[in-house]
Amino acid sequence: MEVNKALEQVPVDDIEQAINANLLLVLIIVVVLVVVYIVAERATHFLVLRTLEASSGGFDQGGVTAVELEKRARTLENLTTSLVRAAVVGGLVFLFIGYFGLWSILTGLALALAALTIAGQSIVLDYLMGILIVLEGTYFEGDSISAGDPTWAIAGTVEVVGLRRTTVRAPDGTVHSVSNAEMRTVSNRTRIYAAGEVMVSGIRDEDLDAVIDIMDRVGAGIATDRALGGYVLEPHKVAFVGDPDDLGWSAILRGRVIAGQRWLVGTEIRKRLNRAFLDAGIELNKRGVAPRIARSGGNAAPAYVPGSDDDGSESDE
Repeated sequence: MEVNKALEQVPVDDIEQAINANLLLVLIIVVVLVVVYIVAERATHFLVLRTLEASSGGFDQGGVTAVELEKRARTLENLTTSLVRAAVVGGLVFLFIGYFGLWSILTGLALALAALTIAGQSIVLDYLMGILIVLEGTYFEGDSISAGDPTWAIAGTVEVVGLRRTTVRAPDGTVHSVSNAEMRTVSNRTRIYAAGEVMVSGIRDEDLDAVIDIMDRVGAGIATDRALGGYVLEPHKVAFVGDPDDLGWSAILRGRVIAGQRWLVGTEIRKRLNRAFLDAGIELNKRGVAPRIARSGGNAAPAYVPGSDDDGSESDE
């Protein structure tokens, strides 16, 4: 076979003689490889972080944010550490085989690898896709994504990006392990920044200006907040007022936030808006509850009383 012919051309006798003649050097190499295996994780952390910082450009001039840099570094660190340790183990195995002359084992491993490559083409595709995912930066550890066919319902936080599989933990705690070859369609919700939006609907005619003013003030307050301001990349302000419907007007408060904090910032905005509306005596119309303000020019409608007649008077019953 081709593998056997290739191995027959390897000067195994020369390799054995070189190893036996330089045993001290071989022992030093073994010690170095063991040390590399032990410190691989810390070393790759330093090298990957420095490399990414040097190549990312200015963060404020279109470069990646510090959070994005951290996610990329963590993903590349794990992969690089795994590759380095695999190479170290391979080197140690090669020295062991060369010292004891166990070349038949190497032949068997080569044949097994060749058979797996031929029979498992889908596995090869998994590894190729894994390399592309890392090189193209489709997603990194810590990203919130949805992937694959929508009927699979695979969505959650990326926990592990491997060369063959990606592990995604759903919000309910379910862990999805997906072959990289299946990760052809991916939606990344946490890539660099997110458009944080909060919609307020059911605004009455006479409250529209006051609601818009409150929304703008709350958005500005979030941007200057000591705890949350660092997550805001662009202050929230009213960006759109929709056409009125049977409940009233609607307005959208929009800004840019660090992608991973979109839900935290949005929740705090809603809480502050609720408190501000209560303090201002503003009540929003809601579905399932008869609106107090009619949709005809903003004129007040009779107060809704359960069990009342159509003319607004209370029932005698």
